[in-house]
Amino acid sequence: MDEEYLKMFFDEAEEYIQSLNEDILTLEQEPDNEEVINSIFRAAHSLKGMAATMGFDSLTNLTHKMENALDLIRNDELYLDTDLIDALFDGIDLINELVEDIKRSGEEETNVDDYVEKLNEMIESHRGAPVSGDKTLAGSSSGKELPEKGAEELEISLDKDDRKEIFEHSSSGDEILQIEVKFDEDSMLRSVRAYMVLKKAEELGYLVKSEPDRMAIEDDDVEIEDKLYLLIISSLGREEIKEEILDIIEIVEANITALDINFDEFTEDEKNKTSDSSGGSSDSKIEVSPTVRVDIDKLDKLMNMVGELLINKTQMEDLNIDNDVYKDIIQQLDRVTMELHHVVMQIRMVPIGGIFNRFPRLVRDLSRDLDKEVDLNIEGADTELDRSIIDELADPLVHIIRNAVDHGIEKPDVREEKGKPRTGQIDLSAYQKGSEIVIEIEDDGRGLDPDEIAGQAVEKGLVSSEEVETLSEMEKLDFIFSPGFSTSDEASEVSGRGVGMDVVKRVVESLDGQVSLESEPDQGTLITISLPLTLAITQALMVKIDRETFAIPLDAISETLTIDPAEIKTVRGQDVIVPRDTTIPVTEAARQLNINIDFDRYKEWEEIPVVTVNTGNRVVGLIIDEFLNQQEIVVKSLGEYLGNVENISGATIIGDGDVALILDVRDIA
Repeated sequence: MDEEYLKMFFDEAEEYIQSLNEDILTLEQEPDNEEVINSIFRAAHSLKGMAATMGFDSLTNLTHKMENALDLIRNDELYLDTDLIDALFDGIDLINELVEDIKRSGEEETNVDDYVEKLNEMIESHRGAPVSGDKTLAGSSSGKELPEKGAEELEISLDKDDRKEIFEHSSSGDEILQIEVKFDEDSMLRSVRAYMVLKKAEELGYLVKSEPDRMAIEDDDVEIEDKLYLLIISSLGREEIKEEILDIIEIVEANITALDINFDEFTEDEKNKTSDSSGGSSDSKIEVSPTVRVDIDKLDKLMNMVGELLINKTQMEDLNIDNDVYKDIIQQLDRVTMELHHVVMQIRMVPIGGIFNRFPRLVRDLSRDLDKEVDLNIEGADTELDRSIIDELADPLVHIIRNAVDHGIEKPDVREEKGKPRTGQIDLSAYQKGSEIVIEIEDDGRGLDPDEIAGQAVEKGLVSSEEVETLSEMEKLDFIFSPGFSTSDEASEVSGRGVGMDVVKRVVESLDGQVSLESEPDQGTLITISLPLTLAITQALMVKIDRETFAIPLDAISETLTIDPAEIKTVRGQDVIVPRDTTIPVTEAARQLNINIDFDRYKEWEEIPVVTVNTGNRVVGLIIDEFLNQQEIVVKSLGEYLGNVENISGATIIGDGDVALILDVRDIA
């Protein structure tokens, strides 16, 4: 099977599955929303067509049965209740399992027969009006008499409706093109090739109609001869369109003819009227966004090339040639490089809603299983983050949401006894703060008791009873992130005993992020995750420590100071400085890096350079040897064997070609 088509199938199947989950959740709240019902039907129909053209029989059978049920719902022949909604969700889960089977082994391993039989029984039991006592959804209607729908046979020639559709969707510079596509006479998969041509046509312009029509092709209900006819509206050149279509396997000809259509019968007022009415119709055609899919590996390669270009630019700047022409070229190179970096970064950024939109279904199912009432409020789903970070973030967020529903939110009766609303609230939000993205997960549940957590930490030997007395409430709560730590005495099928927050912290920190927790007993818990916008390129302060150059990321720096040695005081054995009445502990950076030098040498200096850095829970001053400059650096991994070196997060190549290590200030003691 062609790998390119298979990858396209996986990408589109994932989007349709997510769309089905979101729309059925909406349908549960708004059972008479015809637009949502039509959207669900179209997604199921498209999935069926894709599965059929790819030859996945179980997936085709499953989606066909679901499509039948959805069509009956759409025609008000079935009444909706929670059981039927659950059955639809079960079907989506099976679709997802089948897609994962195909990804893993190329075969459909999951059996769908039991589900299909169950759905058939559900359809029969839900026909007509609901029986008294059935769990019908609020606002659900049934038993309406609808007019019969006659089947229209599309003609190759254009009728008035076709001309009206073309009139509404064409603009200045567009051409109306008829395309005759001819298949290789030896092609064995003409329906697949026809489907690929339709998809390509939608990318190239607005697809008005085809012969055979799209539904017949997707349903494999028609024997495709050697030709396919398309009518599209496009602003692209005919040769470009022809080349794109001929790039599809087993397409041997693409003949394009421009059509001159008379629109005199349509006035501007009629155009506006039809445009307005179609905008509110669930069956109106939607303009296809002019986007293309790009493999993430190609974006990573492009980002690496931009990084190498930045390194070369820095090396050229360091040549410091005193020549006006050279300086002008360097300025132009700097501008172009920065613009290229910005464009590549924008391409890599994706909305975090891709992850957030999975959670309403998760919360719904968990709350039902646990006999709880939970509302999930999502804000900032359009906040963008680097794709590589998004991919790693899904599992930690799933774990946090599960813990909030299972261990955080109380049962309705318990909440009422505490004077809380019966329905618990989980707020999931994301927003940009400077060069970081902040994600907050807050619930109004039972909260955490810092002293209780500290007591468990003493029992587990994580801290002594003497040391625990000196800890702040936030430091006590931080034991939640210790490996194997649990706040629950009994295991739960949903989230175990709460074990796993150590994994959350490890994943977030591997992304150069930070995670913190705030909580009050009976008030709730707030978990905050801070992440960089991107991992690839960042601004850094270059410094000398001993005789080596190091980079400190700017977003970790609070300020830079130059102090007199006499300003360093010792309090309880700890060196500190007190700028602007704020006590800050200081340590020599060389000591943190285990560089073998005299650590008291700075006391003989006239001035001491200090960089104050935010280590997560506190600010620490790092004594260095020399400030160098601020510059944009390309972050390189140290690889599998050196990736866990203490106090070091990566490396970068500087202007003279040498390697500078990047300090990880979170490890500073």
